[in-house]
Amino acid sequence: MINTVILDIGNVLAGFDYITYLKEKGISGSLMERLCKATVENTLWREIDRSDSDTIDESLITEFMSQDPEIAVEIRHFLQNSYEIAKEYDYASDFVRSLKRGGYPVYLLSNYGKANFKYARDNFDFFKYVDGGVISYETGYVKPEAGIYEAIINKYNIKPEEAVFLDDVKANIIAASDFGFHTIHFKNLSQAIKELHQLGVKTDI
Repeated sequence: MINTVILDIGNVLAGFDYITYLKEKGISGSLMERLCKATVENTLWREIDRSDSDTIDESLITEFMSQDPEIAVEIRHFLQNSYEIAKEYDYASDFVRSLKRGGYPVYLLSNYGKANFKYARDNFDFFKYVDGGVISYETGYVKPEAGIYEAIINKYNIKPEEAVFLDDVKANIIAASDFGFHTIHFKNLSQAIKELHQLGVKTDI
């Protein structure tokens, strides 16, 4: 029986649509492609999610800029304002509260650097309703690395076979399954709720 629900943030409770964000900033075409390739679509992005610095480290910014020096100014500006990308979904708080009404503690397990997480924590309404969580910068591990799953298991004495984890990234779901978690590959809210019900998790939305 499932007694605990664990949720990712990005593209589960808050959209991380960097393409739309860049379009809104007037960036398109080859510049957008190059900027994305040098930043969010680069494996180096994991180091932002791993960072426990209050601001994005200058050394890390320099490393990103070296990916495409011709657009170094744009890369720096994008990184320093990247906290703006994530937008809380309208349903997020209602979804968490519905799970809470079903009797489940709800925890977060998300890749987020400290600098960007502060903005999310201070501005996203759903944080009022969750019971806690583990964020990558706190551990030095990022999903799908094993250490971050071990961290949430140990922090809350979770039995993976009694918990369900929802994430939009397949690799993160596979890694959680290896620990024995029930998992849902999140695509949209109605699909996730349907699969939660199939696992016996009660919601009223």
